[in-house]
Amino acid sequence: MGEGSAADTAVELTDVQAKDIERGDPNPISPVSPSSTFAPPQRLPRRETHDSVCHGYPRLAHWVGREPSFAIFRRFATLNAKNILYLQAEIAYLELELDELERLNSDDCGSLQTHLQGLLSAPEGSSGHKQMQKMLEIRGKLKEYNHMLLEHTKLYRLPEPNPSDFAELRTHLDNHSPDGSAWLKVPEDVWELDEDSSTIHHDLVALSQRNVSTDHFTSWVIDWLVVHYAKLRYRFSRKKDGDFTEIDDRKINRAVGTFTTIFGSLLPTASVFALYYIHDTIWRLTFIMLFSCFFSTCLAVFTDARRIEIFAGAVALASVQVVFISTTEGGSYVEPKS
Repeated sequence: MGEGSAADTAVELTDVQAKDIERGDPNPISPVSPSSTFAPPQRLPRRETHDSVCHGYPRLAHWVGREPSFAIFRRFATLNAKNILYLQAEIAYLELELDELERLNSDDCGSLQTHLQGLLSAPEGSSGHKQMQKMLEIRGKLKEYNHMLLEHTKLYRLPEPNPSDFAELRTHLDNHSPDGSAWLKVPEDVWELDEDSSTIHHDLVALSQRNVSTDHFTSWVIDWLVVHYAKLRYRFSRKKDGDFTEIDDRKINRAVGTFTTIFGSLLPTASVFALYYIHDTIWRLTFIMLFSCFFSTCLAVFTDARRIEIFAGAVALASVQVVFISTTEGGSYVEPKS
């Protein structure tokens, strides 16, 4: 190609290229030709919504990723039990084979059972070598078996799914199908319900729990009150993302904690006020007994206290009430004006 044609195809060097050539860089940055087909990167898409994700497992994974309490899976308890039982039986047979070899080698050469070096150095094909190989085979099986037992222990520690979370997941699975039918079929539908609306598989576990207290009152707030509030909020909301109405668990914890703290602070004072207006000693003692039962019930419902802690709290409150009675009866009592 001649000089003219070379000049016609030449491209003006940029400042960066000139500096690269001066430094002796053999591969200077090539200029971008105006006719280049390189397309600039497009703007990143906005946050995915439930309706924008592909139907099927991608959308299900999006739900689980957005709401960790939807991470409900099967433990496959029966299959895991079979796996352990089969491996246990296999090891049991290997144990018998090892016992037979040990008895055989004990009759032929007793030193093999008292000196490990004899087994390690036994020639290939000998009874001592077979015994050592059998022991090594059992060692591998035992390692697998022990690991399986420990993993199974962790599996059984996983909690059962929250009923409201499971019901919400089941609702989304049923309502998000293009033709309105269930898109998950047997046996893939591990969340399937029977005719009584109860789960067919009873080995479901939850990998994540809500970051809230586990007392009965909080559970009622989450499973019933919040669900109905979310339905009303979604019905009158203008901005909707799929069928989700998100409520921060921290707000629930804060609201429940505030209510229970105020309610718990008023209980002892309320009992003292009531005792002040009860004059008869028998009725006072009866009130203390009934109020102690009410107080213990509140502790069991509004907190996750243990039974020994509930018992101690009831005794402490009863003691305060008895002291109040003895003080008012020992001193002068003024009849309140009507």
